[in-house]
Amino acid sequence: MRKQIYLLFSLFLTTSCHVGEDFESKPFVQNKDIIENLQISSFQNTDVSNKWYEVFKDSDLNTLIRYATNNNFTVQQGLERLKQSRYALMIHSKQMFPMIDANGSYNFSKASNNVDYAYDVNAFKAGLDASWELDIWGKGEYITEQYSELMNNVQYSLFNIKVSIIAETVLNYINLREAQEKLRIAERNLYLQRDILQTVRDKYNAGIADDLALNQAEYAVETTKSTIPPLKTQIENYKNALAVLLGVLPTNLPLNLDKYKKNITANTFRFDTKKLYQFPLDVVRSRPDIMAAEANARAQNSVVNQAITNLYPTVNLSATFGFISSSGHSLFNNDSQIYGYTPGVTLPIWHWGQLTNNIELQKHIKEEYLLNYNESMLMAVTEIRNAVTAVEQAYKTNIYSKSSLNKMRNVMELTRNKYENGLIDFTDVATAEQNYLNAQNALITSNAAIIKYLTAFYKATGGGYNIRACQ
Repeated sequence: MRKQIYLLFSLFLTTSCHVGEDFESKPFVQNKDIIENLQISSFQNTDVSNKWYEVFKDSDLNTLIRYATNNNFTVQQGLERLKQSRYALMIHSKQMFPMIDANGSYNFSKASNNVDYAYDVNAFKAGLDASWELDIWGKGEYITEQYSELMNNVQYSLFNIKVSIIAETVLNYINLREAQEKLRIAERNLYLQRDILQTVRDKYNAGIADDLALNQAEYAVETTKSTIPPLKTQIENYKNALAVLLGVLPTNLPLNLDKYKKNITANTFRFDTKKLYQFPLDVVRSRPDIMAAEANARAQNSVVNQAITNLYPTVNLSATFGFISSSGHSLFNNDSQIYGYTPGVTLPIWHWGQLTNNIELQKHIKEEYLLNYNESMLMAVTEIRNAVTAVEQAYKTNIYSKSSLNKMRNVMELTRNKYENGLIDFTDVATAEQNYLNAQNALITSNAAIIKYLTAFYKATGGGYNIRACQ
C-alpha cells in the first residue's frame, strides 16, 4: 500500500504542468507611433539621469530637491508601502510549501461512578502535524508572480512619486524666485518713480507743472506700492509650500531662501531645443507610471491563472507524528509513539458556475488594467508633445519679450528726458512708466516659463526614473 502511495505522488510530481495563460498585451501605442508623433530624430542609448534638474545649475535648488527626496512624507509613505509589499511577497510565495506545526496538550476526564467499566482519563500528548498541497498546476508560482508584480507596481509608483515631488519642488522654487525678482523690479521702479515724483513736485512748486501731473506722479508711486504686498505674500506662500515638500516646518528650511547669489529667473536659461527630439525611444514606455500600470496588469494575469488552476484536482498530503501517554514521565518513550498520514485528492464537479465565472471575472479585471495601461501610454505621448511645443513657443515668446523690453526702455528714457525739458505732458511719462514695468515683469514671467516647461518635459519623459532605459 505504501509503495502504491509513493507511486501515485511520484506520478503527480512528474506530470506537473502549468495550466495558465502567458501574459500578452496589445499596446495601443507602437514604437512607430511614438517616433511619428514625437518626431524623434535620433535614439540615444545613454542613461537618463534622475538628477535632470542639475541642468539648471542652481545649487539652492539642488539642495532643496535632495532634502525633498529624503524627507518628504509622501515619499516616506511610498517607502513603507514598498516594505509592506516585500513582506507580502515573502509571505505568499511560501503558500504552497509544506507547513509543519508542533502541538501539545493535556487531558484529564473524571469518569462517572455509576457507569460500568468506567475509568478516568489522564492523557499527555505532544507531536508534529504536517500539511502540504502539492503545486501540480503551478498555482504557487502564479501566487508568487502576482505578489512579485504587485511589489514592482509599488516600486514604480514610488519612482513616480519622486518624479512628481521633484517637479513640484522645481516649480515652487521657480515661482518663488520669479516673485522675488518681480519684487526687486517693483522696488527698483518705485525708487525711480519717487525720483520722478520729486521732479514733478519741484516743477509744481515752481509753477511749471499742474495738479494733474502731480496727481499722476503720485498715482504711479502708489500703484507700484500696491503691487509689493501681494508679491511678499506669494513669496511666503511658496516658501511654505517648499517646506511641506521638504517635510520640515517653514522655520527649519535647510537654507535661507531670502538670500541668493543669482536669481535663476533674472536671465533666460539656455537650452538646446534639439534635445527635445533626442532621447531613448524606450523612455516613453518605461515611465514609472506606465511601468506601474503594466505590473498591475501582469499581477492580474497571475490571478487569472490562479482561478484556472481551481478547475483541476487538488492533491493534499497531511501527516502527524507524536506521543501520547497517560503519564508525563513516559510521554517520549518508544511505546508512546503515534503516527499517521492522509493523502487526499479533491476534484471539483459541480459549483454552479462559480469557478468558470470567477475566471471570466478576473479576465475582465485584467482587461480593465490593460486599458489603463494603454491610456497611460496615450497620456505619456500627449504630455511629451505638449511639453515640447510649450518649450519651443516659450523661447519664441522670450525673444519677443526681450525685444519689447528693450524698446520700452528706450521709450522710457526718451519720454523722461522730454518731460524734464518741458516738451511733453506727464501723462506720457506715466504711461511709459507703467508699460516699462509691465515689460520687465513679462520678461521675468517668460524666463520662468521656460524653466517650468522644461520641468514639464523632464517629468513627462519619466524624470530619469526609466527602469528599462537605465537598465
